[in-house]
Amino acid sequence: MELYQLDKLMEETRQLAAKYKDATGQPLPVSHDLACYDAIRLLNLRQPEQPEAGIDAIGAGELEGQKFQIKGRVHFQNLKGKQQRIGQLSLDGSWDICLLVILNEDYQSEDIFAADKNTIAAALGDKKVNKRGAMTVAQFKAISESVWSLESEQVEEPIQDV
Repeated sequence: MELYQLDKLMEETRQLAAKYKDATGQPLPVSHDLACYDAIRLLNLRQPEQPEAGIDAIGAGELEGQKFQIKGRVHFQNLKGKQQRIGQLSLDGSWDICLLVILNEDYQSEDIFAADKNTIAAALGDKKVNKRGAMTVAQFKAISESVWSLESEQVEEPIQDV
């Protein structure tokens, strides 16, 4: 599929998901796909040639060989004050860095945060964190570094410095 067509389909998916949420009050489960698409595009990563459990992207250039797990979370204004959780972070996988893509209510990426496996393992050892490998968005942000922001529309910190 041509890149232009994929870009157009992803934009239509964002619009449809936002309209569906407005109409039903329920989110469509597309945040992971949009997060992966955006992280790969914005951070110049690539999709793995062979599917591998827990690996959503592979580093290119300076990040060659790094394996990324990508999580996405939509930040809905009406959930202010509620603790949003990111999906389970399995430390058994062969990923090196986890990226958390924050999408706004229109399913557009606003921020991308990165944390390496060792940092996450240390945080998951903390008694405050769910034993199933889940943590809140706020907890992930506290242990990670911002690597991209819509406000700056550029990589703020090299990912390898995570």
